[in-house]
Amino acid sequence: MKSLSLILIVFGFGMGISNSVQSQTVQSLKGPEPKYLGTFRINPKSDGLVGTPFLFDIPPLGKIGLKDGKDYNEIPFNILLEKNEVYIQTGGEDSEPLLLRNWEWIEVSGEEKRIFKLEYLQGKPQVVEILYEKEGEKYIASHKKTLIRPSGQRDGYSGPQYDTFRHDIKYYKLKGMQSVEIKTNSTGLKEWAGNRSDGLKEFIKENKLDPNDPIDMKKMITFLEN
Repeated sequence: MKSLSLILIVFGFGMGISNSVQSQTVQSLKGPEPKYLGTFRINPKSDGLVGTPFLFDIPPLGKIGLKDGKDYNEIPFNILLEKNEVYIQTGGEDSEPLLLRNWEWIEVSGEEKRIFKLEYLQGKPQVVEILYEKEGEKYIASHKKTLIRPSGQRDGYSGPQYDTFRHDIKYYKLKGMQSVEIKTNSTGLKEWAGNRSDGLKEFIKENKLDPNDPIDMKKMITFLEN
C-alpha cells in the first residue's frame, strides 16, 4: 500500500470531476517507459493505477453531522477505508483534503439516501453504511478496497496491466455487539429470507436487483422487514 501522503495526492486529484483532471491523475501514476531488448520488449508489471483506496472514485457531496451539533452541507468528502478516516475539501477542488475527526454521521443524497456511521463490527470500530434500522437491529454494508497487482510479467503482445483497487462489500445484521453476515449467493439469501425466500427471489427478479449493490440490498432488506 502506498504511503498516506501519496494516497492523499490521489484523493486530491479524485476531487476533480472533469475528465482532464482524471486524465492527469492516470498520467501522473504511469510507470517507466517500456525498454527493448532485441526483438522482445521488457515491460514493468504495471502501467499505472486504476481506482483509489477511498470509498468513492469521485468524491460525492455530502451532509456531515458533527459531534458539537453543527453540520457541513454539500461538501466534497471521501472515506479512507483502511484507516476509517473521513476527509473533506473546503476550499475548492485545488485545496488540500482535510482529515475530519469530530464527525458522527454522513448523508449522501441520490436515488436512495445513503448514510455512513462508525459502528463496532467484529470487535472494532469501522465506518459502515447503514442500510436499515429497526428496534435495536441494524443492517449494514462493510466496504473494503484491496490493491490487486498484476500477477506476472507481460510480453509485447499483452494489453496494459494496472494495479487495481478491488471493491468488496459484505453485509451484516447487527444486534448489540453481535453480528451475523448475510451472504449474497443464492444459498445465503435463501437462508436469510427463510420461509419468504420465494417471495424475495421474485422481488429481486421483478425489480432487477443486484444483491451486491448496497442500494439494491437496502430495497431487499426493506421488503423482508416490512
